[in-house]
This record gives sequence, structure tokens and C-alpha cells, in this order.
Amino acid sequence: MLRQWLAQRRTRRALLKHNASIQLEGDIKIIGPISHLTIGEDVRLADGVYLHLGGMDWCDFKGYLHIGDHSQIGPQVIMYGTGPFGIHIGTHFDCGPGVKIFSSKTNIKTYDKRDFDKVSIGNYVTLYANVVVSPGVSIGDHAVVAANSTVISDVPAHALYGGSPAQLIRADVRP
Repeated sequence: MLRQWLAQRRTRRALLKHNASIQLEGDIKIIGPISHLTIGEDVRLADGVYLHLGGMDWCDFKGYLHIGDHSQIGPQVIMYGTGPFGIHIGTHFDCGPGVKIFSSKTNIKTYDKRDFDKVSIGNYVTLYANVVVSPGVSIGDHAVVAANSTVISDVPAHALYGGSPAQLIRADVRP
């Protein structure tokens, strides 16, 4: 219990040293070097957020995660920004609870290797609760993905997608 508390305290200190405007609302877990993380101004990380930034042999010690200014990361969110490409998230990102974003997956032909592909999420994007975003996906500006959806292909700007796999529900979602 004490070890866990000390680790959490070190993580909080490292994040706040990295960017003093970050708002931390509970326990945050970071795997890998914090140098693989860039976080914009006024970003809020809720309780239970898990950020994997590489730093392990299975991803050749590579990883990258960028979260843009004024973004909200909900509770129990998992982001695997592993491998050479990682995850890039734009500004004003609104991420509901339980969302999972991955830039790596197991190679189903060999099972002993990983495949890596960049995930790119634009500005003013909203992902509702329990959305899963697969490696290689690009989500355009002002897009919305409905709760419990699995995104396995690109989502264009200003589109509403939903389902598993996620499909177009409405093409012109304007703020």
C-alpha cells in the first residue's frame, strides 16, 4: 500500500513538473519514460487513467503520446502510445470514461510480434464512453463517436460514427 502511494506521488510530481497546468483528479498510471509524453495546457486527467508510453522491449523501447490543449480525459481511460508512431490527439478533445486507444496490436500471423501504426485524432473530437480506437485510425476534426463503438477505419471530419465496427450515422455534425 505504501509502495503504491509513493509510486502515485512520484507520477503526480513528474506530470506536474512536465506541465504545471495539468489537472489530476485521482490516480494516474504511466508506463514508460515521461519524455515520450507531451501534454498541452489545461488538460484534465480523471481517476484511473493509464498511459503506456513504450519503454519496453516488445515495442523496441519506443512510444509517443501527445494530448492537445484544453482536453478532458475521462476516468478509466487506457492509451497505448507504443511503438515508433504512437498517438497524436488535437486540442479540445473530450474523452468519456472507459475509452481505449491503441497504436499497437498483436500480429495474428506470428503471435510473437506486434504491429504498430499511428493513431491521429483531430481537434474538437468527442469519444463517448467505452469507445475502442484501433491502430492506424485517423479521426477528423469535430467528429463524434457514439458510446460502445469500435473504430477500425478512419472517421472523417464533422461525422457522427457509431456501432461495432463503427459506421457513418450522420455526415454533417456541425458545432
